[in-house]
Amino acid sequence: MTSRQPSNSAGNSRNADEQRKPPPGYHNIRDILNGAVPSGRFANVIGLVKDRMSAIQTRGVDWKSVLTIYDKSIEDEPDKGLVMNIFRPELSEIPEPDAGDVILIIYAKVQSRYNELSLLSHRSTVIHMYSASKIPMPPKSAKQALLDPVRPNDRRPTDKEHEYVSWLYHSTDKSAIPNAAEFTIQVDQSRNVKNKFKLLSDIQDCQFCDIIVNVIKEPFDQIGKATLWVSDYTENDAFYKFSWDSTDISEGRDGDPYGYTTKNVMPNTWPGPYGKRSLQVTCFGLHGEFVLNEVKAGAWVKLRNLQIKYGRNANNLEGYLREDRSGFNPGVLVDILSTDDQDSIDQRLKDAVRRKRDYEKAKKKQMKSFAANEGGKGNGGKRKGENQEEKKNPSKMRRMEQRAQKARGIEEQEPEQEAGLDLNESIKCENMDQPVFPVSSILKPAPWTTTVDGQETTLTLPFTCAKYRANVRVLDFRPRKLEDFATWRKNTEFDMLSDHSGASDSESDEDQGTLDRYRGDKVWEWRFSLLLEEANPKKKGEDNSLWVVIDNTEAQMLLNLDAVDLRANPDDLDTLREQLFKLWGNLEECKQQELQNLQKNKQRVAAQQPPDSTPPRPPSSHPTQNVVQGDSVVSNKPFTCCIRQYGVKLPESDPKKANAGKTKRWERVFGLFGTKIS
Repeated sequence: MTSRQPSNSAGNSRNADEQRKPPPGYHNIRDILNGAVPSGRFANVIGLVKDRMSAIQTRGVDWKSVLTIYDKSIEDEPDKGLVMNIFRPELSEIPEPDAGDVILIIYAKVQSRYNELSLLSHRSTVIHMYSASKIPMPPKSAKQALLDPVRPNDRRPTDKEHEYVSWLYHSTDKSAIPNAAEFTIQVDQSRNVKNKFKLLSDIQDCQFCDIIVNVIKEPFDQIGKATLWVSDYTENDAFYKFSWDSTDISEGRDGDPYGYTTKNVMPNTWPGPYGKRSLQVTCFGLHGEFVLNEVKAGAWVKLRNLQIKYGRNANNLEGYLREDRSGFNPGVLVDILSTDDQDSIDQRLKDAVRRKRDYEKAKKKQMKSFAANEGGKGNGGKRKGENQEEKKNPSKMRRMEQRAQKARGIEEQEPEQEAGLDLNESIKCENMDQPVFPVSSILKPAPWTTTVDGQETTLTLPFTCAKYRANVRVLDFRPRKLEDFATWRKNTEFDMLSDHSGASDSESDEDQGTLDRYRGDKVWEWRFSLLLEEANPKKKGEDNSLWVVIDNTEAQMLLNLDAVDLRANPDDLDTLREQLFKLWGNLEECKQQELQNLQKNKQRVAAQQPPDSTPPRPPSSHPTQNVVQGDSVVSNKPFTCCIRQYGVKLPESDPKKANAGKTKRWERVFGLFGTKIS
């Protein structure tokens, strides 16, 4: 460890080279703190270590450490520093510099939290350490002081970076750096931080704790303090109970600003979770001002050092966030948590968001059940039997599908001779060792033989869950314009969850049909489908084509592109067009020509003119690459791909066709997967 450095050594070299700039691509700390690098962008920086927190394991799989560095640009403000938050999957990858050591940081993300800028490590972030005691005086290089990297494969610093480290260390005032003993004490104390975090289900009277919660309603101003309702979607028997049925709301509360205790309250006046899942929190002083000015309904917040005790009615627990009157001022104890930055999201926040998602799904299902009962659609005691029957269906379907696959016959799974098809080598797919299925066999309904009343009966399944490899070519696509291949949906907090599909059912029912669904951030996703035709001329027949849908994940693999607003990004649209040209040749040109011809025909009919006699363009010399599209000839090469068959439930008013439960029927769908344009 280094001891406290005298300031006079800084003064000597300061006069010699006071205006030296960092190496190309680097920023000094003053510029970063002043916002020269926008939040969310990446920056390179070099600084001296003045503080370090010992590595601790997060609730997820990572280890976390925090460094504070400074450089010559802020040496006149000893209280300032740039915080670097380091997350690594292994403890051995966490750097442990001593006081005054120089840290070289490459490709760290700039983040803004609580109106302060700091740095956050990324999996590509490189961190190098220079031992302060071994850094020579400039102009000598600091290469000899470079310590072994914590990750051996990280790129090494250049000579210019070595030279700058020497200059920075010896030209910077080091009076802000603690001595070796003080630094060691600070690091040791950082290991003893008590974990005060609790779920709402675990809080008790007379506790002080940290919680991560969702704000249920807009904070309420009570003159000098703010009241808000929060939930982490766990239950506590000591909480106030909110019921869907307004007649169940019978637990009184004095001074309730929202009128929850009113006997005639309508069910929809309480937007938060029902049951005993919500806590009332009162914030005083600066905490209350911050809540009223910055916190909105729907935000996720971390409340630190929250006092828990019974409220005025002595029946329900409440939370109180008070100002610290002691000499130690921790500042505002309300942290607004971001759900956007995947690299810095607390695992405890992810767990809470996952509980909210599961609750919303269960509530939506229950509300539909309530609505059916209120509308006279319930069947009383028979409902349980229907639910039990629905639970049996998945296992039945699995057995049916397995038997159906066995019944397909070995002759349909024999490999196709592909040598003469001249397949497109730019298109690759998984499972090339699997047999090729003709499109006609993929479309063939799967029979299932069972016994009914002692007699063997063969039924036709609405669909099977199966995967195939096929040789096809593209005949058509939807939507008609490439600009519509990418569509948007509203960004939600559930997007941080790895098991979230991004389906529209995550959007609240209240957003449907209102302008709310257009507010906030948007997430762009691929959504398009292709009409595929059997490529082998020997296998062509009446049933030789099918539509396949391509969802966002499979489209990312196919195109090697992320979805964006294609109308606002013409360069991305051109890249998409080039990729799809490899897949379908001149199909788009033919489709455009067809649309133009239709428009011209309409104009000629309106003008009472004779039809156009222009002959179609000549076909390709390769007969298997030609498909007639209107008056044009599509020229493209067949390719091999993976196709999966599955079923989706659709509404059905005819009870005879409702084979997927009440008012539902199964619809067979095909999807493309495991295929890539190389």
